[in-house]
Amino acid sequence: MTTGPRATERDDLRRGPVVWAGGASHVGTKNPPNQDALAVAATNTAAHHSAIAAVSDGVSTSPRSELASQIAVDAATDSLIDALTRHPTANDPDDLCLAMRMAVLTAQDEIVTQAGNDIDGYACTLVLSLFHRGLIIVANVGDSRAYWFGDGGTNMILTTDDSMAQLSISLGTPREIAEASAQAHAITKWLGPSSPGLDPTVSAFRVAESGWLMVCTDGLWNYASDADALRHVFNHLPVSADASAEKLSVALVDWANEQGGHDNISVGLIRIEEEDLRIAPARARQETPSPAPPNSTEAPPSRAQAVEPDPYDTPPQPELPL
Repeated sequence: MTTGPRATERDDLRRGPVVWAGGASHVGTKNPPNQDALAVAATNTAAHHSAIAAVSDGVSTSPRSELASQIAVDAATDSLIDALTRHPTANDPDDLCLAMRMAVLTAQDEIVTQAGNDIDGYACTLVLSLFHRGLIIVANVGDSRAYWFGDGGTNMILTTDDSMAQLSISLGTPREIAEASAQAHAITKWLGPSSPGLDPTVSAFRVAESGWLMVCTDGLWNYASDADALRHVFNHLPVSADASAEKLSVALVDWANEQGGHDNISVGLIRIEEEDLRIAPARARQETPSPAPPNSTEAPPSRAQAVEPDPYDTPPQPELPL
């Protein structure tokens, strides 16, 4: 498994394997050490672009949550890279959803193994995103999120939080009220030995326009939860129009710190252009699957320039034209 960054580097971490995919993580102003973790990997071939971005937020009440979060992003990303190495031309949404699900379960297994008898010491969230052959696949456990910011003005939260706030929202409470409640950030699912049964939410999306795929921890979205509000922040960052994904991520982290930086902050960004969408399959679905035969003929990607997935399956869900 990939070794994570040193603790001092982690307090102000930046990742940019390619111009169009990158991220940043920062300890914030109030909560050292940085219990968030970040991983970004991408390929940049003439045939197509693929990328992975993952962030994890260590549960503050768990004494080794910073270890759990690092294991989570490393194990999940490595699992996906391995799947994409073995099946680089996979483009069925069912197959890719299963690969994502297996990546999250692999992360859980790694955390449990590392924890040993320390049942309560390791706990974290995870949001894992993949752009591959015209499809966006996201998986999440806890309240770290994925967003879509379309160039045509379509802005969406792609994940559903596993939290008390989300339970309240599902019962009809307005988001701004639910997320301001005392128990808003109490999560109902997490990775770690004390998890009551891990069932990640996995979704596939086919987008019809260029835009940005973003993953982040609540250290960012706490200050602009709504997709339109966060897109407004994104559009007014003090960076050049052609700024890299890494620089944009750093600017988002800086903005969150300017709002108070009351939590650790992590952001991963993947830029998707219209030409990257032309090989999208005709359907997009959501949740559980079954392996397909390998068909790899390409050399495996390295972690610093990663990606290409494993066939798997998941029950049908309506397409979401973003």
